[in-house]
Amino acid sequence: MIPKFQCIQCGQCCSHIRGMISEEEKEFLKENAYGKLPLVQLFPIERMSFPLFDFEAKRFKEWQKEVDIDAKILPSRVILDLNSNKSIIVTYYMDYDSCPFLKNNKCLIYDKKRAFICRLFPFNKGPFLNTGENLKKEEMFGSCPSMKDIIPKLKDNNKKELVTQLHDAFGEDFLDIIEYDYLTEWINRLIITLMKSKEIKPAMNYPYNFLLKRINNSEKVDLMDFLKEKGIKSTDEIERLIKRFDNNIDAKEKLEGFLA
Repeated sequence: MIPKFQCIQCGQCCSHIRGMISEEEKEFLKENAYGKLPLVQLFPIERMSFPLFDFEAKRFKEWQKEVDIDAKILPSRVILDLNSNKSIIVTYYMDYDSCPFLKNNKCLIYDKKRAFICRLFPFNKGPFLNTGENLKKEEMFGSCPSMKDIIPKLKDNNKKELVTQLHDAFGEDFLDIIEYDYLTEWINRLIITLMKSKEIKPAMNYPYNFLLKRINNSEKVDLMDFLKEKGIKSTDEIERLIKRFDNNIDAKEKLEGFLA
């Protein structure tokens, strides 16, 4: 019997929000995220903190006013589109070591629709994320004291059994990591589709300092707003899309289909 996950509200997950990625991911980003790929990272790996999708960052910028803090929400990964000479912001980050919304080990905006990265902990990645590598249970989770009795009992040599165990341990919260990984892959597919249709022409294989200078001097637009500007998605379609992400609809469909 797999134990149920119980958050003990220690605040550990929110008090260290920089650098929570594997060594393999770090090496991949160092090799590719500074000019080789369409998505360009705007700061060193060492300064990475919790990512916010563009529609999540909009909310956080409003909520920071309600609790009277400056969350230092800044663009983290952008596409420099040579067609429009705009920088399309795909994700943001908060430039802090500890989450600025954390006070006395309590989240100041817990009653809001928090970001995926807040809701999915202790997961780093889910069992459905296609990385091309063998699934290892230890690499799926961040450092969380509540996982010490769960991880040893997980059976990563059988994916269906592992998924069933995770669903038993986390209940509906398991859907957050599935949807987060789905959304990450959805964005990657969207970028490829936009490139193939010539809606965007990402600047790639330029010297990083040149790209950074161009990006800093360019007009900025969030990804969802860019889709509306180009007529690719209507305002209603974007709202429905975000609602679908928020409610983990894709995750529910994926999980139900997998366990059927």
